[in-house]
Amino acid sequence: MDHADAPRNPLRRIMPLVLIAGAAILGWLYWQTTTDPNAFTLSGTIEATEIHLGSQLGGEVKQVYVNEGDYVDAGQKLMSIYSAATGANESVTSPIEGTVLERLVEPGEITAPGNTLMVVADLSALTLTVYVPEDRYGQVFLGQTYAVKVDSFPDQTFSGTVRHIADHAEFTPRNVQTVEGRKSTVFAIKLALAPSRGRLKPGMPADVNFEAS
Repeated sequence: MDHADAPRNPLRRIMPLVLIAGAAILGWLYWQTTTDPNAFTLSGTIEATEIHLGSQLGGEVKQVYVNEGDYVDAGQKLMSIYSAATGANESVTSPIEGTVLERLVEPGEITAPGNTLMVVADLSALTLTVYVPEDRYGQVFLGQTYAVKVDSFPDQTFSGTVRHIADHAEFTPRNVQTVEGRKSTVFAIKLALAPSRGRLKPGMPADVNFEAS
């Protein structure tokens, strides 16, 4: 019998279709189990509580003992200033343990009272503020911990815990009578970031993945 005239096996046509359909079903099931319909992502900027230090008397900067990036202890002497008006020497010290973010003067410069001469921040206590739409506000609670991602470390996940939820809405439009209008109303949510061994820095943009707990 010529091969061209041999009867065709219908299973040869059916099997590829069954495999394709099966793969589609498995893909749909995977999507259903890994996609949380209540999940949403919001972006914000990492912040640190910055302390701006200056001179009470003003005068000539005699010595500066630390540089930007240096770690300092609470009470550590940062600079000394001589006031010609009073004839007194003034020591500027750090009120906290932290890192010098900015050094704004050099020895020999003259500074006025109250000018910021140095900025110190505790980089182990970073926070992240995001704004949650009104229709998602009820999904976030104090004490919940969520995944945080930054562009600088795309393969790493950090964590943030909700420490503050605003009582009042912001950016409220004039007309909030419609569902769409209410989505423009947002609430500030502040998260305390877990220690990151110095990888997270103030000013970094970050994304928070809010998932149902």
